[in-house]
Amino acid sequence: MKNKIVLFSSDLQYAGVPMALLAVTKLLDKKENDIKIITSAEYPKYKEEILAQCEGALCFGISCISGTPIKSAIEVSKMVKEKYPSLPIIWGGWQAITLPDVTLQEPYVDYLCTGQGERTFSEFIRMLRENDFGSIDKIDGLSYKNNGVITHNNRRVPEDLNSFPDFDLDLIEWDKYLEVTDFGNNVLRIVTSYGCPYRCGFCCEPNNSKRQWKSLTAERIISLLKKIRSKVDFDGLMIVENNFFVREQRVIDFCNGLIENGFNIKLGQVNGRTNKLVTYKESTWGLLKQAGLHDILIGAESANEETLRLINKDATVEQTYLLSRICRKYEIKLIASIIVGLPIPAYFSENSQDAFDVEFREITKLYKDLFLLDRNNRLIIFIYAPLPFSPMYERAIELGFRPPKNLEEWGNYDLTETHIGWISKKNIVKVQALVYVSSMLAIDFKYLVQKLPIILRVFVIPMLGIANWVSKLRLRYDCYSFPLDSYMFYAALKLFKRLNKTYKFINITN
Repeated sequence: MKNKIVLFSSDLQYAGVPMALLAVTKLLDKKENDIKIITSAEYPKYKEEILAQCEGALCFGISCISGTPIKSAIEVSKMVKEKYPSLPIIWGGWQAITLPDVTLQEPYVDYLCTGQGERTFSEFIRMLRENDFGSIDKIDGLSYKNNGVITHNNRRVPEDLNSFPDFDLDLIEWDKYLEVTDFGNNVLRIVTSYGCPYRCGFCCEPNNSKRQWKSLTAERIISLLKKIRSKVDFDGLMIVENNFFVREQRVIDFCNGLIENGFNIKLGQVNGRTNKLVTYKESTWGLLKQAGLHDILIGAESANEETLRLINKDATVEQTYLLSRICRKYEIKLIASIIVGLPIPAYFSENSQDAFDVEFREITKLYKDLFLLDRNNRLIIFIYAPLPFSPMYERAIELGFRPPKNLEEWGNYDLTETHIGWISKKNIVKVQALVYVSSMLAIDFKYLVQKLPIILRVFVIPMLGIANWVSKLRLRYDCYSFPLDSYMFYAALKLFKRLNKTYKFINITN
């Protein structure tokens, strides 16, 4: 008789492929295990499905990132633990890695899988299947309660991803994860690497992966994409990982593989670093364009050189400008993310309003310069959200940040909202207005509009036209106060999301 393993992705707003859950199944013997992956995209009534599938299961596993996905993870964990009190519940993902003690102290969490999960989870399943709890301390990367005492085994050393087999493609219905974006109607999200070799001071990834980076070879990626295409037709890929561009030769081989195999797709939101990308050969950039690269997402982080040095970015503002010029040459869009409110010396030593004014002027100048280089360039701006075990975390606490005290409070820690006191509500409005302007001027909404019913298009098309026109005026006159137009737009967007949740016009990540 097969052992049933039930896995759940707790990020209800995420419409993409549950790559983390698929990854941890790679070493599980399909002859011995019946694996059930549950997501809100595939199962709108996911709670009922979880309870039904957990009957007679060997374990229930949850993939959970920090922030609001913790809420749904807590809810379903309590629900399962109440109905099946003896069923082992194991959490994995960033939340488990970043705050293991906070997570494991809750009565509805029995185990944590921390770090690279493929081998840890397979050894955990073997232990449960064989009832071999005497070997629990030998499973690297596993945390658990030993007579009520939280115990962390040795960290697992990340392995070469190419040493693992591919996951079983039949574990999910691939068509449920096709998304509409600004570069395609049927876009899939994939992950081709683990970890990050860099040392950004605001990020907890250096603690999570210990600055190690493991990647699939280009040949393995192309092979996997061929298999996926046999299941579902897609016209674009979002490569959603920390840094796709670490090794130039892998990128060259990947592009050649796409071209030689006639994929004819677009690649979007591919994450990279300016200091690396500006060193790429011209021939590589030509290949990237030929292979279908639509846009690159970079962590510019700041428009101030001193701030970049403080956060150990190992990149410069000038490299952001240089990369923009390269992208313009090859007609590739640049999306630059910026963080406002990092705990820099100015917020310690000056009036916080004065510090913000200087920072905001630098950011708006950067955006104007990038816009003049290429009108398709776009800024994404985040208000700094302190993350545990990142080097800047203690500085944030010194500046007045009060971290959540328990898991439920961390569930209210929305990474898209503001949790720092040195950025006022008035200034948050200005930041949001700049993001709105950048989005209206850079995003091509044609694929999204094409998917809408005609009755909605009648309202949406004129609204987008007006929003674009007003955004140009705001950019020209540096006017980011009293953004009534953005309020109206986001109110309409909120209404659309409600309708879309009911009628499912398009599949997008909220």
